[in-house]
Amino acid sequence: MALQKWEIFQEEATDFLNNYFNANFKMDGGYHVTTSYITVRESIRTLTNIEAKFDSTDAGQIVLSPEGNKFYFCEQSKNDENKYTNEIIKYLNSNYSLFKGSNTANIHVDIDKNILFNWVKTIYNEKNVEWIISSKKFNKLTLKDLLFIPVDEIEKYFDISLVFRRKKSGNTQIPGKDIADFKEQLDLINKNYTIKKTNNKYLLTMKSRLSDFNIGSKYLVSMTNVDCQYYIKKKDINTNPNIMFQLNLKDNIEFKGDRFKKDYDL
Repeated sequence: MALQKWEIFQEEATDFLNNYFNANFKMDGGYHVTTSYITVRESIRTLTNIEAKFDSTDAGQIVLSPEGNKFYFCEQSKNDENKYTNEIIKYLNSNYSLFKGSNTANIHVDIDKNILFNWVKTIYNEKNVEWIISSKKFNKLTLKDLLFIPVDEIEKYFDISLVFRRKKSGNTQIPGKDIADFKEQLDLINKNYTIKKTNNKYLLTMKSRLSDFNIGSKYLVSMTNVDCQYYIKKKDINTNPNIMFQLNLKDNIEFKGDRFKKDYDL
């Protein structure tokens, strides 16, 4: 599968830093918006982490749990709760009528941007991320293409926005309580099968391949690397309200390599 632009950027940014500084830069955080950081080491000593962000990008997410006429922080959130999370949720609840009926449409949250920047900084601090590297270009990077600054200066170089939306949480492995119902649905299609639980997942083995991966309206199966064997999953039928933070790179690009060298004695 071809790499996406942001994946190419992260790889090239890591290579650029390795060529520019006398240290070891490695993409340890993984290729994901919530974990896309570069670890910096000198010999066996870890110096810091650098967040890699390509152009306009998500910077975090809070999942909300609606109860009564209020939103609450949901443990499904990819980022931990902090004091700025509470300020944001307080704002949403004070304007609850604007958001309660939202289905899938994105709604801009008009809140003080200082709160949003402080939320992002807090999240990066929890990941021990002290610097950020970013660009509007994703390949053949040069010094003039790259923003490289301390995280505590992001408001000088990025615009930030917050969007409220409802997003499906995704299909999940079927819970044991639903296996009996799944069997009833599958029996209407084919009764020649076995089901086995392994590593908290349920494996379906058929005598022949399935032509349709949908089993009734609530379930589906996905292929494994074994012929005629499938993972059993439950479809997501609910939407969870959540808010997404987005950083948008401004035009004032600056590469603070000398500051980085001084801070970490390189």
